[in-house]
Amino acid sequence: MDFAARPMEVFTHKFFTPISYPGAIQREELLARLFRAPPYGVVVVQAPAGHGKSTLLQQAKHHGEAQGAITAWLTLDEADNDMRRFAGHLQALVEGLGNDSPIAAGEEAGSPRATRRRLSDWAASRLAQFDRAVHLYFDEFQALNNRAVLAVFRELLERLPDNVTLFIGTRALPEIGLARLVVNNQALVLRADDLRFSETEAERFFGQAQDLGVSREELDAIYRQTEGWPAALQLFRLSLPSPSVRGALLDPATHRPRQLAEYLADNVLGLQPPRIQQFLRQTSVLTRLSAGLCDEVTGWQDSQSILLFLERSGLFLRCLDSELSWFKYHTLFSSFLADQTRGEEPALLDTVHRRAADWFYAHGMHEDAIHHAIAARNYVFAVEIMNVWADRLIVDANLATVERWSDALPLDQIALHPELAVKIAWALVFLRRHHKLRPLLSILEKASEKHIDSSVVRSMLAMVVDDVPLAFSIVDTMQLRDQQPEGFRAFELSAAANLSGYRAMSSGDFDAEREALQLARSFGTRGDAAFSGGYSFAVHGISLIMQGRLNDALTHYRAGLAEQHLDLDKSFAAASLVACYIYALYECDELDLAESMFLQFHDLITDAVLLDFLALGYLAMARIQDARGRANRADEVLAEAEQLAHNAGWPRLLRIVAWERVRRALLAGEVERAQAIASRIPTQAEFELPDGWMIFSESIEGDAIGRIRLDLHGGRHEAALARISTEIAAAQRQRRQYRLLKLVVLEALAHHGRGSDNLARRSLRRAVQLAAPESFVRIFMDEGASLLPLLRDEHASLMRDIAAGDQSLAPLQVFVSQLLSRSGQLVDADRTAPAQSGFQPLEPLTDRETEILVYLANGVSNKEMARRLFVSENTVKFHLKNIYSKLAVGSRLQAINAARQMALIR
Repeated sequence: MDFAARPMEVFTHKFFTPISYPGAIQREELLARLFRAPPYGVVVVQAPAGHGKSTLLQQAKHHGEAQGAITAWLTLDEADNDMRRFAGHLQALVEGLGNDSPIAAGEEAGSPRATRRRLSDWAASRLAQFDRAVHLYFDEFQALNNRAVLAVFRELLERLPDNVTLFIGTRALPEIGLARLVVNNQALVLRADDLRFSETEAERFFGQAQDLGVSREELDAIYRQTEGWPAALQLFRLSLPSPSVRGALLDPATHRPRQLAEYLADNVLGLQPPRIQQFLRQTSVLTRLSAGLCDEVTGWQDSQSILLFLERSGLFLRCLDSELSWFKYHTLFSSFLADQTRGEEPALLDTVHRRAADWFYAHGMHEDAIHHAIAARNYVFAVEIMNVWADRLIVDANLATVERWSDALPLDQIALHPELAVKIAWALVFLRRHHKLRPLLSILEKASEKHIDSSVVRSMLAMVVDDVPLAFSIVDTMQLRDQQPEGFRAFELSAAANLSGYRAMSSGDFDAEREALQLARSFGTRGDAAFSGGYSFAVHGISLIMQGRLNDALTHYRAGLAEQHLDLDKSFAAASLVACYIYALYECDELDLAESMFLQFHDLITDAVLLDFLALGYLAMARIQDARGRANRADEVLAEAEQLAHNAGWPRLLRIVAWERVRRALLAGEVERAQAIASRIPTQAEFELPDGWMIFSESIEGDAIGRIRLDLHGGRHEAALARISTEIAAAQRQRRQYRLLKLVVLEALAHHGRGSDNLARRSLRRAVQLAAPESFVRIFMDEGASLLPLLRDEHASLMRDIAAGDQSLAPLQVFVSQLLSRSGQLVDADRTAPAQSGFQPLEPLTDRETEILVYLANGVSNKEMARRLFVSENTVKFHLKNIYSKLAVGSRLQAINAARQMALIR
C-alpha cells in the first residue's frame, strides 16, 4: 500500500479505526458523558500513553454509528505538520463520509467558489450539508505542532455546524481554542483520572479471564498498585501466569507507574515462547509492520501468522487496515521492548533498522525508509533516499517535510551530494529559513564543479534576501527557450521563467513578461509542478494592474485561485497570488472580500511570500482599516509588517511602510510629523536598477510619489508639478498606466493647490477617463478629503454637459457619483441612488433586512452581523444583496446614504 504516495494522495491506513482487542471493557459511564444532549462540539480525551484513549474513541465511534451518526477516523502523525499533506488527508476524510447528502450548487471540490475559501470554511460547508449527526475522530493529536495546521482546527471549531462533533485523542492538550468552548459548555475534556478503570470495571476486566482465578484479595492489590491505569491492568492480566508476578502481588513495596509497566512487560515477554520473544524484540523499532517487512527483518517466512497471533492475544499490537496487512505496536509496549533490546543486543537493532530501510525504500515508502536509515546511522543511504524523494516533495510544495528530514542529516553528507543541497535550499528559500541556508551556501557555490546547476535556486535566494539586481543578473544568463526539461528540472526552469517574467515587468517590457510567464506555465506542466503556478498568476496579475487593466487582473486572479485550489492546497506560491489579489480587490473597493482573504491567509502570507507581494497585502490591509475608521488597527498592521521586515532583513520593506506612515500623517493634517518620518527614511535605495526599471511595489507607491505628496501638503505646488511632469513622462514611455493614473490625480491636486482651477479640472477629467472603464476607485480615495471638492465640481460639470446633450459622458458621471458616494458624500440628482425626499425602496424591506441595514449604518462587519444574528456570513451577504437591489444601489455607503434619504434609518 501507499507505494510512492504523492503528497495530495492519502495514506489509507490513517483512516482505519482500531479494532477492539479481546477482553476490552465497554466504558459505559464515559460514553454517557461523551454523548449528552445537546451534543458537544468537541470532545478531547487527553492522557499519557496506555490510558485507553484510542479504545474509548473506538467505542465512541461504534456507539455513535449505532445511534445513526456518520463517522470517520484519522490517525495523525508528525508528517501531518506539513500543511499540504494535512490538507489532503482532511479533504479525503470529509469527502469519504459518503454521497448521501447533496452538495450545494457551486460547492463541489475544485469549483471556483469552493477553492476561493479556506480549508476550514470548505470543511464546515461540506459537513453542514448532512442532515444527521457527523462524528469525526482524530487520534494521536499531540503529533501536531504546526501553527497553520492547528489554526485550521481553531477556525473549524469557530464555525462548526451543530450536527458535527470532533473527537480528539491526545497526550497533550491541543492549542485550538478549547478554553472558551469549555466555559461555554460546548467542549468536554476527559483527562487521565477520568480514564482510569473503576473498581467495578477492573473486576469485570479480570472476570473475563476465568482461567486466571484471581481472588478478591489479589484483585484489590492489583487495583491498588495500578490505580486503575488501563495499560497496567492489561499487563497484569497477561503476566499473572508468572509465579513471580503473582507472588509479588501482596508485597507492600510499590512501583512508580513507569517502573510497574516495565516490570510487568518484562514478565509478559518472559511468558512468551522463545521464538515469539525474538520476533517481538527484532520488530519493536519498526514504524509499522507487515508480513513482508517482518520476514525481511527476521529472515523468517511466517511473519503473517505471528502478527495475527499477537493481535489476537492482546499483546499491544493493533491492525492498521481491514486487510490485516499492516500493524503497529502500542507505543508503551514497543518502547519497553526497544529499550530492553538496546541494552542487551544493540547491534541487533542497527541490523533491523538497516534492513527496514532497504525494504521500505525498495517499496517506494520513502518516509519510513529515511526514518530507519537515520536510526541506523546509515547517513549515506539516508541522503540517497532524501535525494530521490525530494524531487517530488519540492515540486508538490511539501517544503516542511523537506526541512524536517534535512535537519536530521549531517551537513558533511549533504555536501557530498550538491544536487540534494540544491533541493534542500529550495525548501529553505521558500520557508525563509535564512539561518539554515547559510551553511549550504558554500555547497551551492561549488556545485558547478560537479556539473550541478545551482543558478536557479541561487537567483531565488537572492530574491528572498531582496538582492534584486543579483537575481536579475543570474536569470539573465540562463537559456530558457528551446528546452525540454522533465521532472525536477522542469520545476526549476519554471521558477526561472517566472523570475524572468518578473524581470521583464520591472523593465517595462510587458510583452516579454507575458511570454516568459507562458513559458513558466509550460515548464510547470511538464514537471507536474503546480507549486510554481501561483507565482505565474501573481506576477502576471500585477503586470495587468500596472498596465491599467484592473478588470483583466481580477478575472485572471479568480481563475488562478480556482486552478490553485487554495483551500485544499495552502502552497507557498499561492500566498503570493492571494497577496496580489487582495491588493486588486482593495483597488476596486471590494473591501470585505479583501479583508476576509487577508485574515484567512494571514499566516501563509507572513511565512512564505517575497517582499513585494507581502508589501501589497499589508498596504491594502492597513488602508482597509483606515477606510473603516480603525486607525489603531491600521497602525498594528503596519507595525507587524515592520517586524516582518526586521526578522527577514528587508530594509526596503521598512522604507515602503515608512512612506505609508507619511501618507497617513499627511491625510491627518500632521504635516510636520510626516516630514519628520520622511527625514528618517534613507535617501539611497538598497540597490540600483537600470534607468527606467522599477519594482512593482515602487511603481505603486515609493519614494517619488511620497515626496510629491510632501510637496503638495507642504504648499510647494510648483516643486510638486515639476516632479510630476518628469514622472508622467517616464510612466508614459514605460506604458505604466496605473502609475500614470496616480500621477495625474496628484497633478490635479497640485494645480488646485496653486489656484489653477481649469488645469486642475482638466487633469481630473483625464484621471476619470483613465480610471472609469477599469473601476479604479481607491486610487482617488487614497488621497483623502482634499480631492473631494474637485470630484464634486467634476460631477456638476459632467451633469451640465450631459444635460446639454453629451450622453457619452454618462459613464463618467456614474463613476464620479460612485466615488463621491463611497466617500460618504451626498450627490444631488445622483442617477445611481434615490435623491428625492419621500422616495421609497423598489420593494419593502423585511424586518431582518431592516435590522441588517441598521447594523450596516453602524459600521458592523458581515462577520459580526452573522454572530449577532446567529446566521452564517453567506446569509448576511444574501440579505445585503437583496437590500442593494431594493434600494437600487451598489455599495454599503450608497445603501446607507439612500436609506437615510428614505428615512429608513437615522
